[in-house]
Amino acid sequence: MKFMKPFAIAALVAGVLPSAANAATITFSTRAAFQATLSSSFTDTYDTTRGYQPGFSITADAPFSAIVGQTRYQTTGFQNLNIIQSNGTYCAGCNGSFNLFFDATTFGTANGVQAVGFDAPLNQGFDALVTFGDNTNQLFAIPVTNGLASTFFGLSSDKLIKAIAFGPGGQRTQSVSFVLDNLTIGNAVPEPATWAMMIVGFGLIGATARRRQGARTVTA
Repeated sequence: MKFMKPFAIAALVAGVLPSAANAATITFSTRAAFQATLSSSFTDTYDTTRGYQPGFSITADAPFSAIVGQTRYQTTGFQNLNIIQSNGTYCAGCNGSFNLFFDATTFGTANGVQAVGFDAPLNQGFDALVTFGDNTNQLFAIPVTNGLASTFFGLSSDKLIKAIAFGPGGQRTQSVSFVLDNLTIGNAVPEPATWAMMIVGFGLIGATARRRQGARTVTA
């Protein structure tokens, strides 16, 4: 009986792994549950510890994106109107739509990051239109808040998260207010099924390599 070649085993494992990680997209309503799924993360708190000016400030898109360098900001309701409020929260004119891009971070690739989460202390009707790494889109509703009690919205996906358009239905607007705080991006912990398949796959490759090595042994 001929043994499978290592590259054939590798191809088999590569074909099985995506189905094992077929978790697609998961949403979270609490930060604790979201953070528990991350192996590494970064949180932008929009305060002086992250390099922002104290108090109220307005900054254009490019220099604002460069302050932390983990997220690209594009204000779409108003142009170049990124506001940091005196309480250390972010808004795009405070009643304008905006886009966030995660295609140039130290926690992801050009196709995005595995997880994004944030607090929304004020939301009068914004939604999140997510663009995934495969360029498909999906609209998610963000819970409405009135500024008295913050809500949390988190998202992780095996397709990666490349960008999010914030606005009613994910569209542009210059009305209704939305405030963002504690923006977290990160890498998700692989699911147990994924780890199991990886271990099995690498075990098969190792066993095949040993068998091939043994088959080359020649007895004089």
